[in-house]
Amino acid sequence: MSRKDKGTFRVTKSGSIEYRISYYDDRGTRRIKSFTGKTKEECRDRAYEFLRNNETKLIEIRPDASIVDIVRQKVENDYVKNFCNEPGYDRNLHVLAILEKGSIGTIPIRDVTEDMLYDYLESVTAYSQTVIRKIFAMIAAAFDMAYDKKVIRSNYIKTKQIKSPKSKKKEKQVRAMTEDEQKRFVDTLLAHKVPYGRNTYKIQLLLELYTGMRMGEINALRPECISFRKGYIHVDATISRGINCKSTFKAHPKTDPSIRDVPISEKAEKLLRQALDEMEDNPLGLIFYDHNNDDVVATHQVNSFFKRICEKAKIPLTGQHSLRHTFATRSIEAGVPAVVLQRWLGHTNIHITLDRYTDVFERMNRTSIERYDGYIDRIKEEFFEYTA
Repeated sequence: MSRKDKGTFRVTKSGSIEYRISYYDDRGTRRIKSFTGKTKEECRDRAYEFLRNNETKLIEIRPDASIVDIVRQKVENDYVKNFCNEPGYDRNLHVLAILEKGSIGTIPIRDVTEDMLYDYLESVTAYSQTVIRKIFAMIAAAFDMAYDKKVIRSNYIKTKQIKSPKSKKKEKQVRAMTEDEQKRFVDTLLAHKVPYGRNTYKIQLLLELYTGMRMGEINALRPECISFRKGYIHVDATISRGINCKSTFKAHPKTDPSIRDVPISEKAEKLLRQALDEMEDNPLGLIFYDHNNDDVVATHQVNSFFKRICEKAKIPLTGQHSLRHTFATRSIEAGVPAVVLQRWLGHTNIHITLDRYTDVFERMNRTSIERYDGYIDRIKEEFFEYTA
C-alpha cells in the first residue's frame, strides 16, 4: 500500500476518526485492520507504520547477514512499496554508506557484541544529531528484525538499554531576522546587481519573506496556482531532492497539510505579477526555471545567493529558511492567531507552530496583557461617564 492508496474513513460515536485498510498477512490471507486518531493524517501515519512493520516480517534474513545487509533490504523494500519517497530513500542510502564504513556494519550481526555496539555508537558522535538518530534507528531496526527471525538470541538495543548518543556537533539554529535585519536585507537585495547571464533569485527570496512558503514550493509554482481574483496561491507541488541529490519537480508535497491556499498580500501580489511578466516558456510550465541549465531551480542555488546577500548586508545568517521564520514572527507580532498561521505555513498540527515559535508567543503574551488592561480601563472610564 502506498501513500496514494485510499482506505475508508468514518467518524466513531466518540468523535474520533477511524481508518480501515486491507492487507495480507504472512500466510497470504487478506485481512482488515482499523486505526483511530484525531485527524486523518494521524490515522494514515499509524496505518503506514503498521504496513511497514508487516512488510518487514516478510523479509528473509540469512544467518550470516550483517547490519548493512538487513537494513539495505528494508530500505529497498520501503522504497519499492512507496513507504519512502525519493528524498528519504536517498538519505537512507547515505546513512547506509556511513554504516558500511563502520566497525560493525559488515560483520554478521550474530557476532556483534554489546561492547562493539557501544564503541561504534561512541564513534559516530561527530555527525549531526539528525544523522545519529538515523544511524541508531537503522541499527535498532536490524536488531529487531534479526531477533524476530531468531538470527540472534539477544537484542542489545532493548535488553541492555543502549541509547542513541548525543552529537558533539553544534546544531544550527534557524532564527528569524530582527526588524532592522529585515530592512537591511531587503534594501541590500534590491540594490544588488546581478552579473549578466547569471540567475537572479530576488523574487523567490522576497516571496518567502512575504508569504512564508517553503523555497521548494515557490520554485514549483505554475501560473495556474495563482488566483489574484480569489486572493490566494494554491500550493500543491514542490521541488525536492531525489536520488543522487538530484532536484526534481514533485506533484505532491511532503505532507497533506502542505497542500493549502496561502493568502496573497499586497507585497506578494506585486512580486507575483512581476514574476509572471518575466516568465519564459519551459518544459514544466514553471514560473521560476533555470534556463541556463535547462532544469528546475534547486533550493541550494537560492541558498547560495541568499548567503551572499546576507554577507553583503552584514547579517549573520546562512540559510534562506530563516525568511520563512521571519514571516511567521512578523505574523505573530501582527496578531495573526496560531491556528491561522498553522494553515498558512502548512504545519501538520498546531503543536508544531506553537513549539517552534514559543518565544515569540510568550513575548506577545506580555504585550497582550497590557492591551487587556488598557481595554478594561477604557470600559471602566466609559461606565463612569455613562453613570455620571
